[in-house]
Amino acid sequence: MILQFGISIASWEYFYILIEHYGTRDLAISNTMRNVFGLFGCFAWAFAATSNTMVSNIIGQHKKEEVLPLVWRITWLSTAFVAVPCLLVNLFPVEFLSVFGQDEAFIQYGLPVLRIVSLALLFMSFGTVWLNAITGTGNTTVNLGIEIVTLILYVVYVTLVLHVWKWPITWGWGSEWIYWIGTFVMAFGYMLSGRWKKKEI
Repeated sequence: MILQFGISIASWEYFYILIEHYGTRDLAISNTMRNVFGLFGCFAWAFAATSNTMVSNIIGQHKKEEVLPLVWRITWLSTAFVAVPCLLVNLFPVEFLSVFGQDEAFIQYGLPVLRIVSLALLFMSFGTVWLNAITGTGNTTVNLGIEIVTLILYVVYVTLVLHVWKWPITWGWGSEWIYWIGTFVMAFGYMLSGRWKKKEI
């Protein structure tokens, strides 16, 4: 688990190192987006922690058949809670970005990035729930494997987009789509496969 968090933070730092080369405005916008993730991501992380705890509890009660319905319920709740602020942000993006006290140029340049990030938050709302469900089954090695694969995809993507091709940072923030969709697909596939049922906690 420590290794998983460590490599995750390292990849995030790498992303910001690449963003720094774009200049002050792009870095300021990216820092704002990081605050958006921190603010609205709290809902998703709370439900992810719930998924971890409740899955472990259900398995401890020898009710493995109830795990998937439980994770689906948590997923819907997580997505609903995250969808509300994301919808408001997209309905009133100018007003939201104005809160950060920047000029009109900052707001206009940040609008497309905000839309990319808000959609990434939706992907995160269900991706992180399924990933933490695996943690709840006790299969932390599988969890680490998923994290490594998605972070490799993430790093390759940001390197190509921000360092090699030097596309706008809007495309760079698309890396969050890569990360969370990849996480969800692999975690969802693993949970549906039923292989986690063989694990004894």
